[in-house]
Amino acid sequence: MTRTLPHDPYITAVCEALTAAGLTPADAFTDDSDTSGSHNYLRAVITLDDSSGIPARRWPHGLILIWEWHTGIEAADGEPERGPSWEWARLVDPHGQCGEREAFTALGYPSPGYVVESVRALVERRNQSVPAERWERHVELDAGCEAWGAAEASV
Repeated sequence: MTRTLPHDPYITAVCEALTAAGLTPADAFTDDSDTSGSHNYLRAVITLDDSSGIPARRWPHGLILIWEWHTGIEAADGEPERGPSWEWARLVDPHGQCGEREAFTALGYPSPGYVVESVRALVERRNQSVPAERWERHVELDAGCEAWGAAEASV
C-alpha cells in the first residue's frame, strides 16, 4: 500500500511546473524522515541534472532541491523550527552525494512557478527577480502538515 503524505500534491505540482519549464526532474521523492531517530519530519528531494536541462559545465553532477516540514519539537536542540523550508545542494558525485546545503530563495509554500524561477536564478547565477507568491493550496497544505505534526507528537 502506498502511503500518501500531506506534501505529495505540492511536490507533484512543483515537479510538473519544472517539467513544463523544460527542467524535468531526474528524480523526485517524498517521505517522512527522522531527526536522530526521535522525531519525524516531512521531506521531499528533487534531483536536477544535465538530463533536466541544468548545464553540466557548471553542475557536473547536478543539484538537489530539498523541502522539509519540521514539527519544531527538537528546536531547543538545534533542529529547525516548526514549519516548512527549502534548501538546495550541489551534487558532488554521480551517486547522489551532495555538498553543504544552502538556503533557497523559495521559502515555505511558494508557488510552483516561483520555485521554477528560483531554480533558474540559481542556475544562471542571478538574483531572484519574481516576487514570491504562495501556492494557491497553501492553506490546505499547511493544515495537512500541522495535522501530521500533531499526530506525530502524540505517538
